[in-house]
Amino acid sequence: MNESELNELKNIEEFNSIGYHYTIMYMARIHSQAEFLFAKVLALRGKVYSNYEASEIIEAFTIKTICDWEWYAEKMIYECLKVDTTQLSKELELKLPKTISNDECIAYLNGLGYFDLRSVNNLKKIGRKILTDKNNPFQNISSEARNQIDDFYSLRNYVAHKSSKSKRTLIKTYSKYNQNEFIEVGDFLLSKTDENKKNIRFQDFGSSFWLASFNIMEFTYPKMYKWIVQDEKIYNDKCHLRFHYLMEISPNKPK
Repeated sequence: MNESELNELKNIEEFNSIGYHYTIMYMARIHSQAEFLFAKVLALRGKVYSNYEASEIIEAFTIKTICDWEWYAEKMIYECLKVDTTQLSKELELKLPKTISNDECIAYLNGLGYFDLRSVNNLKKIGRKILTDKNNPFQNISSEARNQIDDFYSLRNYVAHKSSKSKRTLIKTYSKYNQNEFIEVGDFLLSKTDENKKNIRFQDFGSSFWLASFNIMEFTYPKMYKWIVQDEKIYNDKCHLRFHYLMEISPNKPK
């Protein structure tokens, strides 16, 4: 990309929005995490890391994955709410200013307990309660991404709590993936999605978080989404190169 093309990109209004940078930063985190896990941990399994140690590392990343997702979801709720409080005003039966600050968003939503995120379904319900349709990107999250993220929550909950209830939910989730015997979450995530495929389950679950954020970008920052996809009918290597370039020029790229 030459300097003229770079300047044209930077002149897109969405490129300079805080929410776009949260989005590209979150997607870059997922990408960086995947590179760490697969280029270092899995490549060294059986050499530096035992199978048990690799499983423990993967389980630790179930916690981090959900923490990162919920951080991103909160940031995007603030970005969307602060430009139009119409729906929140209806929900609270109050006359609020149409636009509010980030700090006011935090005060309203934390005070009302809206950040007890338990699933994408739960996130979508929150979005419908407090965001106008025009400013609700969570409705654009695909069913494919939603279902896998919601299943991933059950994996995280068992890792975090090890309770009887979380184990029962985990076993139900396993059954969706033809895992009929109980195994530890790390071992499940390290297992292959199919005997004929190289992918492990953690890759598929990780991809669902990336897809959800890409769905959000499509809704909220359509010009930046279009810049990545351009005229391609499906997301391919050309799209990924453009996405990778956006990560590289982001001031918030992972170190």
